[in-house]
Amino acid sequence: MGRIAGSKPPPGVYRDDPDRDDAASTSSAVLMEDVEYPDSDLPAYEDVAPVVGTAQPEYHETQSYLIHPELPKSHISRDETTTATHYPIYSQDAGFLGQMLQDQAKYPPTFTARIVGTHTETRRNKEKQENVTITDFDVRLDMTHLLVPSATTHSSLLRSGFETPSPGMKAYRGHRTKTVAAAESAEDADAYINSYVCSSFPVRSFTLNRHIIHHDSLALESLLKSLIGSTNYRGHLNVSFPITRKRVTVYSPCWQNDYREKTWLRWFFYLTFLWIFSWPYLWFVTRRWEVMTVVFPYSSAPDGRSRDFVVKSEHAFFQEWKASIRRAVLGKMQGWIDEEYRVATEEAGRDGLARIPSTGNATADGALGFLRQAVTVGRDVAMAGGWGADS
Repeated sequence: MGRIAGSKPPPGVYRDDPDRDDAASTSSAVLMEDVEYPDSDLPAYEDVAPVVGTAQPEYHETQSYLIHPELPKSHISRDETTTATHYPIYSQDAGFLGQMLQDQAKYPPTFTARIVGTHTETRRNKEKQENVTITDFDVRLDMTHLLVPSATTHSSLLRSGFETPSPGMKAYRGHRTKTVAAAESAEDADAYINSYVCSSFPVRSFTLNRHIIHHDSLALESLLKSLIGSTNYRGHLNVSFPITRKRVTVYSPCWQNDYREKTWLRWFFYLTFLWIFSWPYLWFVTRRWEVMTVVFPYSSAPDGRSRDFVVKSEHAFFQEWKASIRRAVLGKMQGWIDEEYRVATEEAGRDGLARIPSTGNATADGALGFLRQAVTVGRDVAMAGGWGADS
């Protein structure tokens, strides 16, 4: 495989996304007026009051390995998987394109754990019954920092450059369709960049792919489902690991590429069925290069016991976050949990309820302690009967 030597990235430091919704950082508070008693469903005894961070996080050089920089004349696709740029110089100067790809190769794709629980309710609307899907919780947790090497990461897990397809592998090598290359004509990354820039075809694109390997998603999914099951949740549970920002595509400067990215124009062609003519035209005139991949390993092997990890194992990650995930699920959270939320959960203790400070009055402290125990018992009773079932 052809490679371009890449510089070793600096040690990764995980920091929360400053643009993340503040609702992701919450803690519990138990006051006299906050108590809710169980009804037909499990009440949110945890995560009652939000904790909103006011201090802005410090920015360090290594933080940029988790927050992707914005390219000139670029936008993110609706599904957030592709960054597309129409900056002309990337299609005109091989040096500029190569440097941009080197820079982008330092940033891993955004790797997330998402846990969604839903149930269906049958509701009567006048004389008509309809089934409505209710989201009980939608918890998201960023795992991108687990792909960023540190000073203690084994040398075999450090990136060494770009990967290009072997000669016998089908890939877009500057044609309309995927082709194979003869062994004697195998090209490296520099050659592909030059062939793109020097191409005489006006409508063309060049794509860099980011790929994650050796993460045991099945093992982590099993651990998360077991954790949610321990709360006696009876609804429909879905655990997934979405990967976004996994492609960077450069489009050459031409009116076809400019218009094909306009959402309103695309919908116009859909609704008027003009896509029947435009799609074959674009396929015929467009030349594609998708020959460069940067690989981000999670570990040294897909599974098994003898594995080295970039940061930590799936089980270690689960042990670190399981209390926070459980608390967020029981609190029926819909949003992100972050480091601040995890620390607040640890401070709350096993029951997930905020510590009640001493008032200095023995009678008041005793009453608050009794109330805390009552809330804990009420929650446990509600959980014992199950929650989130279809109705």
